[in-house]
Amino acid sequence: MYQFKLLYTVKRLIVLLAVLLLGAACTKRFDKINTNPYRPTPDQQNPDNYSTGANFVAMINAVTPAGDAPGLTDFANSYQVAFNLAADCFSGYMGQAGDWNTNSNNLTYAFNTGWVNEQFNLTGALMRAWNSIKFFTDQSQDSLQFSVADIIKVTGIIRTTDSYGPVPYSAIITGTATPAYDSQESIYAYAFTDLIKARNILFRLGASAGKPLQAYDMIYEGDYLKWARYANSLILRLAIRTVYVDAAKAKQYAEEAVAHPAGLLTGSADNAVHSLKAGNGQFNFNNPLVTLTQNYQEARAGASIVSILTGYNDPRLRAYFKNSTLTGRTTEVIGVRSGINIVRPNYQPFSELNVTTGTPLPWMRVSEVYFLKAEGAIRGWAMGGNAKDLYESGIKAAFEEAGVTMPATYLADDAALPVKYVDPAPGGTSTDLDYASTGAVTGVTKWTIKWDEAANFQTKLHRIIMQKWIALYLNGPEGWAEYRRTGFPRILPVLQNRSSGNVITLFQARRLPYPQAQYNQNPVQIIKGISLLGGPDNGGTRLWWDKNTNIPR
Repeated sequence: MYQFKLLYTVKRLIVLLAVLLLGAACTKRFDKINTNPYRPTPDQQNPDNYSTGANFVAMINAVTPAGDAPGLTDFANSYQVAFNLAADCFSGYMGQAGDWNTNSNNLTYAFNTGWVNEQFNLTGALMRAWNSIKFFTDQSQDSLQFSVADIIKVTGIIRTTDSYGPVPYSAIITGTATPAYDSQESIYAYAFTDLIKARNILFRLGASAGKPLQAYDMIYEGDYLKWARYANSLILRLAIRTVYVDAAKAKQYAEEAVAHPAGLLTGSADNAVHSLKAGNGQFNFNNPLVTLTQNYQEARAGASIVSILTGYNDPRLRAYFKNSTLTGRTTEVIGVRSGINIVRPNYQPFSELNVTTGTPLPWMRVSEVYFLKAEGAIRGWAMGGNAKDLYESGIKAAFEEAGVTMPATYLADDAALPVKYVDPAPGGTSTDLDYASTGAVTGVTKWTIKWDEAANFQTKLHRIIMQKWIALYLNGPEGWAEYRRTGFPRILPVLQNRSSGNVITLFQARRLPYPQAQYNQNPVQIIKGISLLGGPDNGGTRLWWDKNTNIPR
């Protein structure tokens, strides 16, 4: 044992010396050309940093940036350009009162090639911290802590690949500063493998291992069995995501996850949400949306979700959003439509998001698991229950998660429909989401809430995805992914499409284009990445799993 400790200490000193010598020749900013964006910084290689769990905090903040101290905005700005000015709006959850670049920006599909680099920056931060954890857990043989790191890594990399398509992944661990791109299909394959391995280790060994990560784990306070349930639930999510590209394999993964003894998220204590927990140490958590909606006066309620919740008489409307401050309309929630000509003073009085600095950022909650199982059930998969019961359990869980009492008549409502959107700003337009009609394009015969076992597949799917989408609010990347996968719910299209024809207006944005920084810093590999994408590098090219042929128009 003494020899092992001595050897371990010598190895650490050698690595630290090498890193410090290398660091002396590098700049402090990881985006500089002579710094590898995916390798640990000298601070991250410091054993004291690892022993305090700082790299786990760094990984979590790379998935959902929320680490600002009061009064600071670095993480809020990162969140804004990575997610708020992309998935949060493309999902239909939010609109913007900002007019960046005279309204030629992501929201009108004139993608800002600087903004779209931020998820690559976050992936760099994610992988640097993961590599540091890997180094130390390789030495200590701590498979439990490494398993948690792997699950966080998968959570982050799936967000990135679901935004762009092919991205660097497997080559990052080799140490190259210009890593090769992986196809999205191979990234999902790696993700399934990593999640299954991590789940099995955590389930088998976690119960008796204590909570050494409690002070640093801002998701589960170091509870390894909860991490196992989250990993298992992620397998179910990714299985459903791939159903239109490989239904047989999707069914296999989904049924295996549902049957696995590790279990799935089943109660509110299982919800995977990023927030400061009672057992955490001295770390910062400030929901970045507070800065964006209150301080910057930019993030606003989305027109689509306001129209849907208003029409359904859904009390979650006021749990999600505040009343507007528009003169004469101060008792109403009013949303902003994306892709319009914004004049800031006209739209800043529209509804702010109803968030506080402590509002958690969701990764996955119990309601989503019920809806995933409900979809599996209508596909004939073994999901441990029937679709109706799973659907209704998902709705009940979602109301509980929102802290709102579900109306007694909600599940039986077979009449309410989303309402027409009316823009009260000067020159604003009114648009119907067309939920009153039916048609062969979608196959949906009714757009209401009440479950109907006799309805056709598309009608059942719409009901599940609509309620799932409502429940996913504040998880823009997942809401956008589900909209692209299924075409549900209907989301108001942009009025100003400045993509030069690359994005079909009614089809909406399917991905983010690669950032200019990748063309500058990794030119050879990005060309290979585009070939793996299978289409031009623009916002209209569909991802590997985006193969549903019955997308509503």
